[in-house]
Amino acid sequence: MKASVMNLAQSNKKAFLITGGICIAGIWIGMAVIHQKRVKRDELATAFFSELERDISPAMVGLVENKAFDLNYWQTISIKLKKSLLYLTSSSAQSFAKDIRSSFGLFNNTDKIKSVFRVLKDYVQVSQVAFQYYYASPDKINLIDDLKAHLSSSDVGEILDIVKKMPEYRAKEQKR
Repeated sequence: MKASVMNLAQSNKKAFLITGGICIAGIWIGMAVIHQKRVKRDELATAFFSELERDISPAMVGLVENKAFDLNYWQTISIKLKKSLLYLTSSSAQSFAKDIRSSFGLFNNTDKIKSVFRVLKDYVQVSQVAFQYYYASPDKINLIDDLKAHLSSSDVGEILDIVKKMPEYRAKEQKR
Protein backbone atom coordinates (compact mmCIF):
# COMPACT_ATOMS: atom_id res chain seq x y z
CA MET A 1 0.00 0.00 0.00
CA LYS A 2 2.73 2.39 1.05
CA ALA A 3 4.74 1.56 -2.05
CA SER A 4 1.76 2.17 -4.35
CA VAL A 5 1.12 5.60 -2.79
CA MET A 6 4.79 6.47 -3.22
CA ASN A 7 4.75 5.31 -6.85
CA LEU A 8 1.60 7.35 -7.51
CA ALA A 9 3.16 10.42 -5.88
CA GLN A 10 6.32 10.06 -7.95
CA SER A 11 4.53 9.45 -11.24
CA ASN A 12 1.94 12.20 -10.90
CA LYS A 13 3.31 14.86 -8.55
CA LYS A 14 0.89 17.54 -9.69
CA ALA A 15 -2.19 15.41 -8.91
CA PHE A 16 -0.74 14.41 -5.55
CA LEU A 17 -0.09 18.06 -4.60
CA ILE A 18 -3.57 19.14 -5.72
CA THR A 19 -5.19 16.32 -3.75
CA GLY A 20 -3.12 17.21 -0.70
CA GLY A 21 -4.06 20.88 -1.04
CA ILE A 22 -7.75 20.01 -1.31
CA CYS A 23 -7.51 17.85 1.82
CA ILE A 24 -5.77 20.59 3.78
CA ALA A 25 -8.31 23.18 2.60
CA GLY A 26 -11.17 20.85 3.63
CA ILE A 27 -9.69 20.38 7.08
CA TRP A 28 -9.13 24.14 7.44
CA ILE A 29 -12.72 24.95 6.37
CA GLY A 30 -14.05 22.29 8.76
CA MET A 31 -12.06 23.77 11.64
CA ALA A 32 -13.31 27.28 10.77
CA VAL A 33 -16.93 26.08 10.80
CA ILE A 34 -16.42 24.33 14.15
CA HIS A 35 -14.77 27.47 15.56
CA GLN A 36 -17.68 29.66 14.41
CA LYS A 37 -20.17 27.29 16.04
CA ARG A 38 -18.22 27.45 19.32
CA VAL A 39 -18.05 31.23 19.21
CA LYS A 40 -21.81 31.45 18.58
CA ARG A 41 -22.48 28.98 21.44
CA ASP A 42 -20.26 30.98 23.80
CA GLU A 43 -22.00 34.23 22.86
CA LEU A 44 -25.39 32.68 23.56
CA ALA A 45 -24.17 31.25 26.88
CA THR A 46 -22.73 34.61 27.90
CA ALA A 47 -25.99 36.36 27.05
CA PHE A 48 -27.99 33.75 28.95
CA PHE A 49 -25.83 33.93 32.07
CA SER A 50 -25.75 37.74 31.95
CA GLU A 51 -29.54 37.85 31.94
CA LEU A 52 -29.69 35.23 34.68
CA GLU A 53 -27.24 37.24 36.79
CA ARG A 54 -29.22 40.41 36.07
CA ASP A 55 -32.31 38.76 37.57
CA ILE A 56 -30.46 37.32 40.56
CA SER A 57 -28.24 40.26 41.42
CA PRO A 58 -28.64 43.43 39.36
CA ALA A 59 -25.92 45.39 41.19
CA MET A 60 -23.26 42.83 40.27
CA VAL A 61 -24.06 43.11 36.55
CA GLY A 62 -23.47 46.85 36.73
CA LEU A 63 -19.81 46.23 37.50
CA VAL A 64 -19.29 44.34 34.27
CA GLU A 65 -21.33 46.76 32.17
CA ASN A 66 -19.66 49.90 33.53
CA LYS A 67 -16.73 50.85 31.30
CA ALA A 68 -14.91 52.44 34.25
CA PHE A 69 -13.93 48.95 35.43
CA ASP A 70 -12.54 48.03 31.99
CA LEU A 71 -8.79 47.46 32.36
CA ASN A 72 -7.99 49.16 29.06
CA TYR A 73 -10.48 52.04 29.08
CA TRP A 74 -7.90 54.51 30.35
CA GLN A 75 -5.60 53.67 27.42
CA THR A 76 -8.17 53.60 24.63
CA ILE A 77 -10.27 56.66 25.48
CA SER A 78 -7.56 59.22 24.76
CA ILE A 79 -6.88 57.59 21.39
CA LYS A 80 -10.57 57.72 20.50
CA LEU A 81 -10.96 61.31 21.63
CA LYS A 82 -7.57 62.49 20.38
CA LYS A 83 -7.25 64.62 23.50
CA SER A 84 -4.76 64.81 26.31
CA LEU A 85 -6.42 63.57 29.50
CA LEU A 86 -5.68 63.82 33.20
CA TYR A 87 -4.28 60.57 34.60
CA LEU A 88 -3.21 59.25 37.97
CA THR A 89 0.48 58.57 38.37
CA SER A 90 1.31 54.89 38.18
CA SER A 91 2.36 54.87 41.84
CA SER A 92 -0.93 56.48 42.91
CA ALA A 93 -2.96 53.93 40.98
CA GLN A 94 -0.88 51.13 42.52
CA SER A 95 -1.40 52.60 45.98
CA PHE A 96 -5.18 52.75 45.52
CA ALA A 97 -5.20 49.18 44.19
CA LYS A 98 -3.14 48.06 47.18
CA ASP A 99 -5.57 49.83 49.57
CA ILE A 100 -8.50 47.98 48.01
CA ARG A 101 -6.71 44.62 48.08
CA SER A 102 -5.70 45.06 51.72
CA SER A 103 -9.33 45.77 52.63
CA PHE A 104 -10.34 42.23 51.77
CA GLY A 105 -9.92 39.65 54.46
CA LEU A 106 -11.77 37.93 57.27
CA PHE A 107 -13.61 41.18 57.93
CA ASN A 108 -13.87 43.27 54.78
CA ASN A 109 -13.25 46.97 55.31
CA THR A 110 -15.97 48.22 52.97
CA ASP A 111 -15.63 51.79 54.22
CA LYS A 112 -11.98 51.88 53.11
CA ILE A 113 -12.92 50.49 49.69
CA LYS A 114 -15.69 53.06 49.24
CA SER A 115 -13.36 55.85 50.35
CA VAL A 116 -10.92 54.90 47.59
CA PHE A 117 -13.68 55.21 45.00
CA ARG A 118 -14.79 58.54 46.49
CA VAL A 119 -11.27 59.94 45.98
CA LEU A 120 -11.14 58.94 42.31
CA LYS A 121 -12.32 61.67 39.95
CA ASP A 122 -13.40 59.92 36.73
CA TYR A 123 -13.75 56.64 34.84
CA VAL A 124 -10.18 56.95 33.57
CA GLN A 125 -8.83 56.86 37.12
CA VAL A 126 -11.08 53.94 38.10
CA SER A 127 -9.83 52.08 35.03
CA GLN A 128 -6.21 52.83 35.98
CA VAL A 129 -6.78 51.42 39.46
CA ALA A 130 -8.51 48.34 38.00
CA PHE A 131 -5.54 47.91 35.64
CA GLN A 132 -2.99 48.14 38.48
CA TYR A 133 -5.15 45.88 40.67
CA TYR A 134 -5.11 43.18 38.01
CA TYR A 135 -1.42 43.38 37.11
CA ALA A 136 -0.23 43.64 40.73
CA SER A 137 -2.06 40.43 41.60
CA PRO A 138 0.08 37.30 41.34
CA ASP A 139 -3.05 35.35 40.35
CA LYS A 140 -4.22 38.05 37.90
CA ILE A 141 -7.53 38.55 39.70
CA ASN A 142 -9.78 41.23 38.24
CA LEU A 143 -11.11 43.98 40.52
CA ILE A 144 -14.66 43.17 39.41
CA ASP A 145 -14.28 39.53 40.47
CA ASP A 146 -12.90 40.45 43.88
CA LEU A 147 -15.63 43.02 44.51
CA LYS A 148 -18.26 40.42 43.58
CA ALA A 149 -16.64 37.76 45.74
CA HIS A 150 -16.03 39.83 48.86
CA LEU A 151 -18.81 42.40 49.01
CA SER A 152 -22.57 42.22 49.36
CA SER A 153 -24.88 43.38 46.58
CA SER A 154 -25.73 46.52 48.53
CA ASP A 155 -22.06 47.43 48.98
CA VAL A 156 -21.41 46.85 45.29
CA GLY A 157 -24.45 48.98 44.50
CA GLU A 158 -23.05 51.83 46.62
CA ILE A 159 -19.71 51.63 44.81
CA LEU A 160 -21.52 51.69 41.46
CA ASP A 161 -23.52 54.73 42.56
CA ILE A 162 -20.26 56.51 43.44
CA VAL A 163 -18.70 55.62 40.08
CA LYS A 164 -21.80 56.45 38.00
CA LYS A 165 -21.71 60.05 39.29
CA MET A 166 -18.19 60.51 37.89
CA PRO A 167 -17.47 61.97 34.46
CA GLU A 168 -16.01 59.58 31.90
CA TYR A 169 -12.79 61.59 31.59
CA ARG A 170 -11.22 64.96 32.30
CA ALA A 171 -9.21 66.66 29.57
CA LYS A 172 -6.07 68.67 30.24
CA GLU A 173 -6.50 72.35 29.63
CA GLN A 174 -4.59 73.69 26.66
CA LYS A 175 -1.99 76.36 27.44
CA ARG A 176 -2.18 79.40 25.22
